[in-house]
Amino acid sequence: MFGRPVDERSVRRRPGEAYSAPKGGRAATFAALAVAAVVAACAPEPLREPDGPRAAGPARAPDGAGARDAAASPGAPAAASSAPAPVASAARAPAAVSSTAAELDRPAAPGAASGRASEPVPPTPLELAVRASAAEASGAAPAGATGGDGLTIASQAGMTWVWPTPRVAERYLGYIRTGQRVRLRAPELVPGEGCPKGFFQIEPHGYVCFDRTVTRSPGGHYFEATSLTAARPGPYPYRYALSNGAPMYTRVPTPKEQKQEQWEYGTAGEFVPLGRFQRGHEELATTAPIPAVDPLPGFFADGGTPNGPALGLVHQSIPLGSMFSFTRAFDVGGRTFLLSVDHTLVPADRVREFRRSSFHGVWLVPRGERPAEARLPLAWFRTRARPAYRRGADGRLELAPGAAFAARSHAEPTGVELEQDGKRYLEVELRGSGAGRAERLFAAAEDVTLVRARTSRGFAVEPGQKWILVSITDGTLVAYDDLTPVYATLQSPGQGGVPLEGMDPVKYSTTPLGSYSITFKDRATTMSPGTGLNRNFWIADVPYTQYFNAPFALHGAFWHESFGDPMSAGCVNVSPLDGEVLFEWTDPPVPPGWQGVVGVARENGQSTRVVVTR
Repeated sequence: MFGRPVDERSVRRRPGEAYSAPKGGRAATFAALAVAAVVAACAPEPLREPDGPRAAGPARAPDGAGARDAAASPGAPAAASSAPAPVASAARAPAAVSSTAAELDRPAAPGAASGRASEPVPPTPLELAVRASAAEASGAAPAGATGGDGLTIASQAGMTWVWPTPRVAERYLGYIRTGQRVRLRAPELVPGEGCPKGFFQIEPHGYVCFDRTVTRSPGGHYFEATSLTAARPGPYPYRYALSNGAPMYTRVPTPKEQKQEQWEYGTAGEFVPLGRFQRGHEELATTAPIPAVDPLPGFFADGGTPNGPALGLVHQSIPLGSMFSFTRAFDVGGRTFLLSVDHTLVPADRVREFRRSSFHGVWLVPRGERPAEARLPLAWFRTRARPAYRRGADGRLELAPGAAFAARSHAEPTGVELEQDGKRYLEVELRGSGAGRAERLFAAAEDVTLVRARTSRGFAVEPGQKWILVSITDGTLVAYDDLTPVYATLQSPGQGGVPLEGMDPVKYSTTPLGSYSITFKDRATTMSPGTGLNRNFWIADVPYTQYFNAPFALHGAFWHESFGDPMSAGCVNVSPLDGEVLFEWTDPPVPPGWQGVVGVARENGQSTRVVVTR
């Protein structure tokens, strides 16, 4: 039904190889989009482990295989609320994506108008807490850089696999993405099976075959391009945009070539609304022009490419509704082009950049000197703003003037309940409501999604194990360390609701119930229901992906912020900020320099469980 899943990086041209220039017909692309939006699923190809469970991760195949997901969001963008000004909000007001390179790893400024560039803002306490641990774990470094002692190795083509022993086999521990660099435990090669040159032993464990995918001396235009397109620390490793149908050029096209190649995509700067099943994908897409703020890389000068001679001008087309990742924007003859993570050039006026959601959950435990941000039970206000009430002079509840509970905000119940005119109300406390005081208001019980602490572990959770509790009907997520609730947030499960027995969860876009181990973690993976360069739909570099029951995963969703509502094709969508928090918190950790790890490999340590309930 889906065909073979494919990872975008695995079909990227290797150094020294020539590009092909396939181009699918527009009619076929448009006709398949509605189908892709419905049938695409979070589906990596499972890999068999000879002595253990199957691991969901990027598949080893010459033609490329990896993860896929639809997270197809059928809901239309939320309408602007006419409710009074909010007094409680877990998220800052939506704002435009900052367009300068220096601001790529920061969320948008509060209150910025949609579609307008925002001013730089300092990182939030949440970001600082995550990045303190993530910076060390990411292994991020400019491609081509080497350690002072020379004990490093870099991936230079496709995926470099990490093996548990010096032997090329079916079972692996993780992989290293092109351009990433890892430290060696020793400079000497180790003999083994399936790798004529031998293996390098890397940190913190595992072996890498010294084959064409690795180098001790990275350099040249390819690694320069890889450095310019490397992931950045933080919740948004790349910038993201929604395609209105766009070519991906292998080199800078001439004005004549642009005219010849782009007539089939329609008028530049005009954007076609997506179909009903994909409208949620454009919830955060802006129409503001993307400014050219970066210099043109030298390897594109005089018709050059970062990857050697190219057979064709167009590497592939980005279908209408697909999403791609990029890192740079520069001017070429008065027109802005974007440098994609695949080292191609995309006209900026044929895409819409996504603004960044600032929604995130709350820490329920202290972290160092930082106190807990909330505690359970916790009251969430989902979907839209809800009215707030105060006691009037006569003791009856009345609307609180100028107050409301903002959409996706939270408060802490005090335990006080009352009934008035046949309706039940809960008293809630808002932390930090002014002058360090906690304000108390009332909310209608029907407007509240109440999350209480669990007093027993989820099914198959071992004592001392980390686990994540996902509620489909409540749209909530709580991370536990044994029986201690650690982090709480809103998530978007499959738009099909609670799965029914005998109904395929992939076909009906439901998140499967049960208790699962995290089988594979990937810092960013491209998801698609198709294969090869002529796919009808893909989402590039979905951040912080954690597979728990292939094809289903917990991952960051940069294209919407309707968290708490069913939005996906079966995956568990969280905000990029929450995705980063959960990715860094769960076991097993991804070692420095690695792109992904197998969660059920004993060498990587214990895996976190994901428990999905009604």
